[in-house]
Amino acid sequence: MNRAVFTASTLFTLAFFSGAANADAYRNGHRVGLEGNQNLDYPQVCIRINRQANRIPLLETYQQFQHDYPDDNMAQLLERMVQWADSGIVGHTWVDLFYKDDEGKVQFDGYGFGSDGNQASREFSFQKCVHIEDKNHEQIKQDIELKEEALYVESKEIAKLFLGIGKDWNGGKYTLYGNCAWFAGNLFNDIVPKNEHVNFAQAFDWGTVIPKWYPLSKYQDLPDPGYIAESISRTINSAGWHNNEGSGYGKLTGDTFITADENGLLSGPRHITDYYPELGDYANFVSAGYYSESQNKMHFFTYNLKQDKEITVTPYSSDVTFRNIDQKFVAAFHHPSDDSIGMLVTEEGHILIADSLEDTGNKGLEFYAKDITAASNYFENGKILVLLRPNGAQYDDDKSEGIRFIKYDVEQDKVLTEPEVAEKLSGFDFFKLQ
Repeated sequence: MNRAVFTASTLFTLAFFSGAANADAYRNGHRVGLEGNQNLDYPQVCIRINRQANRIPLLETYQQFQHDYPDDNMAQLLERMVQWADSGIVGHTWVDLFYKDDEGKVQFDGYGFGSDGNQASREFSFQKCVHIEDKNHEQIKQDIELKEEALYVESKEIAKLFLGIGKDWNGGKYTLYGNCAWFAGNLFNDIVPKNEHVNFAQAFDWGTVIPKWYPLSKYQDLPDPGYIAESISRTINSAGWHNNEGSGYGKLTGDTFITADENGLLSGPRHITDYYPELGDYANFVSAGYYSESQNKMHFFTYNLKQDKEITVTPYSSDVTFRNIDQKFVAAFHHPSDDSIGMLVTEEGHILIADSLEDTGNKGLEFYAKDITAASNYFENGKILVLLRPNGAQYDDDKSEGIRFIKYDVEQDKVLTEPEVAEKLSGFDFFKLQ
């Protein structure tokens, strides 16, 4: 049996979620950068987030509001959720422009949507800064102003699809979809080169919360600050498996993936649908997966669809089957001693058998449940590598705390190591936080 690799799957757990989110559940602003990224030239544009690198649980949040306010109709529930989203309690995303004045002093301008406080002194957890080579700061300001006006107009059109449910803000309309992440993500991507773009919208089936007669129910994504943080931190948020050359794939935000082996990053990112075109639109919803060499089958599991599915694919062929499932999984791997037995990790950190969905009783991962993003069979016999989301505790360029990992023994149901930072492994500095 070939050895599997350092890769895997994500999404976050709601094991500790109850009621409207509190600040500790999502926000993680803890550092200030008054001059942007001083390792880059000026002018530079930075997108900043004061969130943990985990996406917003819209479906579960909506269900919680339904539970807490059983007499509310659809419009009233959506109004409550807009107020919740715009309260700042679940974080904020904004864009800062840093440049030098005639005296060489660094200046800045801040741009955001839906929450005030888009300034360099606002604490953030993640940032991505890009030097704009071919324009001066005045030209960049003009580009930003034009894009802002266009986004304000577009936000009001989005609000129409949402039955007008939203909040007027600075010439635009803030909604659950046209939010701060939508605004900042589009603005940043419009200003920086294409190869520097960020993913700002997680895959989300609006049909899970909104009736089909709502135009918005046809949307298949959700702009989200936590998803931008995942994108910037390069959190692996989907399936880990291996091929016959002993390398494996880790799905990043969107449908992109990297290729790695035990010595580090080999290539990436590329599009997963180039290799598995049968996945189609499901590729964005994949949250876990594993490969069985003996079966020559890849098993994918979706998350946040109205009907989640297990999708089984034969590599390099059109052979694909679908099975409806009613359980959400954040990670998957095959049993260390029998690769035809799939092992699935739930949001609570419990492990189920893939075929029967029987609970194995393993609870050794419960302590790390809210941070698990992926799992994969490892190069050490019987060991499972479990990836954890970054803790974001980066105060300067020399103190990065990015993607972490632990080793887990399935038979003993025991975590064998303390969390270590993946970037410190040879060849994995790709995971260093920005």
